[in-house]
Amino acid sequence: MSYSVLIVEDDPMVADIISQFLNRLSDVLFEPIIVVGCIEDAQVKMNMVIIDLLLVDVYLPDGKGTDFLTEQRKKHNSVATIMITAADDRETVRQAMINGVVDYLIKPFQMERFNQAIQKFLMLEDMALGKEKLSQQDINEYFQGESRLEHLDMRLPKGISDATLKLIITTIYTLSDAFSNRMLSQSVALSRVTTKKYLDYLVENDLLQVKITYLEVGRPLTQYTVNNLKSDKLHHLMQ
Repeated sequence: MSYSVLIVEDDPMVADIISQFLNRLSDVLFEPIIVVGCIEDAQVKMNMVIIDLLLVDVYLPDGKGTDFLTEQRKKHNSVATIMITAADDRETVRQAMINGVVDYLIKPFQMERFNQAIQKFLMLEDMALGKEKLSQQDINEYFQGESRLEHLDMRLPKGISDATLKLIITTIYTLSDAFSNRMLSQSVALSRVTTKKYLDYLVENDLLQVKITYLEVGRPLTQYTVNNLKSDKLHHLMQ
């Protein structure tokens, strides 16, 4: 199943980062991914295409994203929405919640946190498609989703997050056969210190192999490759 996405964001760099992340998810298809930079264009797209997920900023050139959501509700056009914005004032957050947003991310945000928001949307979709009636446990899993993620994290070493690990592994499969920590860091938009910690974890578990090449000038070149003998286990960690 695929999910159509509308990104309403006037910062091209942020919109590109979001689009690239959604395209990297191997087990979910987000298509089409439409990007617009203002409310007027967003309204045009909403009238043309059925949108499953709306990613919207608050401060846009022709108005506020929260006002746009209010207008959509008046039209009985209910779309799962994630706010991604620099707006951190109480009233804006309150308006977003009243309009039923799935999640609210304050810029600058970590991709791990964005991944949690996307997983929350997917959990909501699974509930909507899977059952006519929901149990209290089903509802708890959605509203307490973050607690469930923390429970998963307990099975991993301290400092290793389940959501970030999945993001790292998914991204690794989009890189060339041999890649550096710098390449990975740029691709996932996390610091090299953070990505190095996850690379060390994967190497320690023999899921990645590391090769150090000593150059005539400068620092040695460290590159990583997937251990093909353990690729099944690596794929399992993405599930």
